[in-house]
Amino acid sequence: MSVVSQRVATRSASKASSRPRATKDAHVSELGRKLLTLPRLNAWGAFLTAHKALETILSRELESACGLPLTWFDALAQLRMAPAQRLTMGQLATALLFSKSGLTRLVDRLVEAGLVQRLARPGDRRSLHIALTDAGEEKYRQALPIHLGHVKRHFAAYIEDGEATAVESALVRMANAVRRESGL
Repeated sequence: MSVVSQRVATRSASKASSRPRATKDAHVSELGRKLLTLPRLNAWGAFLTAHKALETILSRELESACGLPLTWFDALAQLRMAPAQRLTMGQLATALLFSKSGLTRLVDRLVEAGLVQRLARPGDRRSLHIALTDAGEEKYRQALPIHLGHVKRHFAAYIEDGEATAVESALVRMANAVRRESGL
């Protein structure tokens, strides 16, 4: 049993014994037990640990290799894939799962570094496009093979080809559901 599973099970048991059960609470609790099984709790704990560790090591190694933080690389990648290599602030915030204030700070730093530029949107003087500059394109091209090598070594090496579809399917379902629920 993982540490996360033990904590959740202990908390659930102590809460259950410290309050009377209403019919609705019993129904929700039963549904929770069916959905949040020990294997699913263990998967959750493993996901959290892997995500944090991967984000830390991928960011550290990319920044060390080419001076580009992982969040900057992700922004450049989103712009690189976008039509005409530009997105509105809202589109970029959604793609990166950033708050608007967090994105503003990120874009400010990318503009200062000369990797992106703010452009007026034709016909809409209130909003801007964030566009990849030539320097941003070059930095992205430099970082891409480095980043893919790190992803291969720290992520892909631990997933068998037969497991990849199931992992992708589960993560896409989660991402889509969370985006719908959070309005992203």
